[in-house]
Amino acid sequence: MDVKKANEKAQNLMKVFGMEEVYHSRIASFSKRMRQKVLIISSLLHNPELLFLDEPLSGLDANSVMVLKEILSIMAAKGKTIFYSSHIMDVVEKISNRIILINDGKIVADGSFMDLKEQNKEGTLEQIFNQLTGFNEHKAIAEEFVSIVQEV
Repeated sequence: MDVKKANEKAQNLMKVFGMEEVYHSRIASFSKRMRQKVLIISSLLHNPELLFLDEPLSGLDANSVMVLKEILSIMAAKGKTIFYSSHIMDVVEKISNRIILINDGKIVADGSFMDLKEQNKEGTLEQIFNQLTGFNEHKAIAEEFVSIVQEV
């Protein structure tokens, strides 16, 4: 990408994210939220056909999360391929048209959310994942944790 065009687009995208005043600042001085926005801008700047995102919502405020989910939805509708890795199942459930669940390096499910729901008879993606991986200790672990916290 032409340097002049990249600079122009980067400045415009920083402005959209409300960060135009820090365009010439060192990223080391940025908060996690600001750094995450810069990473999003830099990954989308060249209008990629294929995008790999690992926990892109990490550190973002609620409004920025809504904006990014909408950006990804629009890009997917325009034919972009987006690989989205996350441990936040409700977000994956809402924004993905195909979900691959991996446990211990092995694919345990592959399909749309509705496909997975029909195959596993569970409500949420988190519940489906727990069923497929056999993880059902979350309540016992949480109760043990809280009991330790509350010890006098």
